[in-house]
Amino acid sequence: MDYVKLNKSRHKVKTFDGKKIPTVDVKQIISAASLAPSAHNIQSWHFVIVESKEKREALLTEVDPGNHEQIKEAGAVIVLFSDTDLVERSREIARVGAGELDDEQLLRFNSRYPQMYEGFEELHESNYLSINIGLVTMNLVLAIKNYGYESNIIMGFNRTQKVNELLEVEKRYRPELIIPLGNSEDKGKPSYRLPQSQIMEIR
Repeated sequence: MDYVKLNKSRHKVKTFDGKKIPTVDVKQIISAASLAPSAHNIQSWHFVIVESKEKREALLTEVDPGNHEQIKEAGAVIVLFSDTDLVERSREIARVGAGELDDEQLLRFNSRYPQMYEGFEELHESNYLSINIGLVTMNLVLAIKNYGYESNIIMGFNRTQKVNELLEVEKRYRPELIIPLGNSEDKGKPSYRLPQSQIMEIR
């Protein structure tokens, strides 16, 4: 689909028909989303597909009540996490990608980047992770739309390690967003966009 047309057709949708999305579709959507850029190519995102009814019900205990129905009715639910162990993430990229990375890239991921991450202050690291999550989230919702599904981005939940416990996810991962997706007769409505004169300057 044309990029501008895709963007103009993507809107938040909070009602779904309850029909399960094939796992293969969700995996393909995530693969497309993971092509997003990230600072130092650290790819600090972690996707959890919540398929079991039990896990989805457990997740609801940490979600604002107003967001319950869309999670219950969604054809799939993705919980998006950030990897807070950036040193290990960097070295992991070097290990997994060893056959595709050149010597200079391996040096960066094995040595230079870990040293840099060890010097990050807490606020700087948090902002760094948040920016990367924003980049991959935009790719994710566009990929979902491109596959013919609707979605929403949920921030209204307790982003604590309780989510990790309920979903049995390692504590190194920080919960960020919940993305319900699925089929829906509702295609959403365009939201207001500021004109160029309000968001752009030329010097």
